[in-house]
Amino acid sequence: MHRLPVPALSRRVRYAGVLAVAVFIAYYSLTGTPPGARSGGPLWDKYLHFVAYAGLGATIAYATLNRPLAERVVLVLAMAGLYGVAIELTQGVLPSRYFSIGDMTANVLGAALSLTWLLIERRIRYVSV
Repeated sequence: MHRLPVPALSRRVRYAGVLAVAVFIAYYSLTGTPPGARSGGPLWDKYLHFVAYAGLGATIAYATLNRPLAERVVLVLAMAGLYGVAIELTQGVLPSRYFSIGDMTANVLGAALSLTWLLIERRIRYVSV
């Protein structure tokens, strides 16, 4: 079976990517409602949460590529899922934001979806850059 080559960036760069995505999420989650966020209908906000945490989970899955599979699953769910819960709890105490079980659920489901990257990895081969 031919496997698609994918660059294995340095560990430092991979973890910097996780940090960048986490900071991006925190910025938009804690600094007020982004312009146009409410214009997409009632489910648009949940979609944004879902996609953001799927992205965070995928960057964590990629960053941990040298760890055992079971450990990676736990790290993705723990780091991305708990980060989503923490952001929602923080929003609950901010005057310009609100706490939402629906948003928290979308965060955790997005993190769980990112585990599909671990299935995709069966079809790829990491190569040094």
